[in-house]
Amino acid sequence: MDNNIAKTRQMESENIFRLIMRFSSTSFCSLLFDALYNIVDTLFVGRGVGNDAMGGVSIIMPFMLIQSAIAQMVGGGAASIVSRLLGKGEYEKAGSMTANAMAFFYITAVMVSVTGFAFMSPILRLLGATDDILPYAKEYFTVMLIGNVFSTGFSSIIRAEGRVRYSLLIWLIPTLVNIVLDAVFIYGLDMGVTGAALATVTCYFTSFTMMVIFFKKYSCQKFTRIKISLKTCGRILTLGIPTLLQIGGISVLFLIINNLISKTDGTNGINTFAYLSRIITFAIVPFNAISQAISPIISYNWGAGNDSRVKSAVKISMILCEIYAILAMILGIYESHLFIKLFTDDANILSAGSSAVKIISAALPFVPLTVITGSYFQAVGKRAASISAYLSILVFLILFAMILSNRYGLNGVWISIPLACALSAMAAVILLTVHKKKQNKLS
Repeated sequence: MDNNIAKTRQMESENIFRLIMRFSSTSFCSLLFDALYNIVDTLFVGRGVGNDAMGGVSIIMPFMLIQSAIAQMVGGGAASIVSRLLGKGEYEKAGSMTANAMAFFYITAVMVSVTGFAFMSPILRLLGATDDILPYAKEYFTVMLIGNVFSTGFSSIIRAEGRVRYSLLIWLIPTLVNIVLDAVFIYGLDMGVTGAALATVTCYFTSFTMMVIFFKKYSCQKFTRIKISLKTCGRILTLGIPTLLQIGGISVLFLIINNLISKTDGTNGINTFAYLSRIITFAIVPFNAISQAISPIISYNWGAGNDSRVKSAVKISMILCEIYAILAMILGIYESHLFIKLFTDDANILSAGSSAVKIISAALPFVPLTVITGSYFQAVGKRAASISAYLSILVFLILFAMILSNRYGLNGVWISIPLACALSAMAAVILLTVHKKKQNKLS
């Protein structure tokens, strides 16, 4: 048997707990390193350039999340199909699916960059840029749009083959490049936010190059009968819509929150949220790591008809996430000031940020139900349920943020987060219960 195929088939024979731990450990390392990059990048910009510069970089996030949403939609949708095809031993069809995903992504990446350049100033104002941070935002945005076409390495498809080590390296090596170049460009060459953007773009290109190497040398997929078609792209996009809505919804969320904060607390509030968003990203790394780890396991075993292994994967992942969530909540409540102190000595940001971390920490125990439920439904091809799980938290959050900010100002925005997560968790339980009853009837 081909060695690459044998490695993929371990997903239907290895102990579920060990499989999850092995997959999640590599996913965790890659996501943790990426989150650490965001922390280090924030330190370089915040300490090396200034709080307004960090606000300018952060204000771009909603727009860049749109490109990330497209990448994750295409990669996640294709990975779900590829995993099931590999489970059935259909390696040529898997290769054709991957090729269609790549073709669609790189076309849309060019379109996103063109749109960004054509409407730069209106977009930045829409994102909530104040006069203080607008120059920094334009400087950063310009470079990022140029390198946007290399902004994915399709690690989700690589994980779909069970090649978690390479999927780790495709995050780890580019991120190391980014951190080193941040230091060189910002501190060594005094290039400010332009240097931060150039370091990120170089990271993108490194990941792109590693992706090309993988699919040419190490993939078990067969790229001998590739046929690019709208129908195939449609299948990928349909399955990837939950991810698009999840990340795209976050983009909309950031846009709304930045505008609400801009009105209630101005530049100081936006700068505070710039640091908070990095802390939140770091805090949810374990949730995302386990979610990514179980996706190929569930998809593969669903395709192979191993229902008991699918159920075990969901149960074990929920328990692991909840243990972490409780510990992280306690740390966030009692040591909130340390997280903000890492980035800035500004008294106003320290006060507002510390209070926000305490409030947001209460949301952590509710997050696993939504994340794992959404990942499960996407992995088994249940689009409507997956969309509902991912959208619920965003809809609730936007609604509460708009209502509570009018009454409680900046604190109202923070309070909306645990409230939205709690209601979203309840919605996830309902979705799983309904799905289980349908499965029981079919059996």
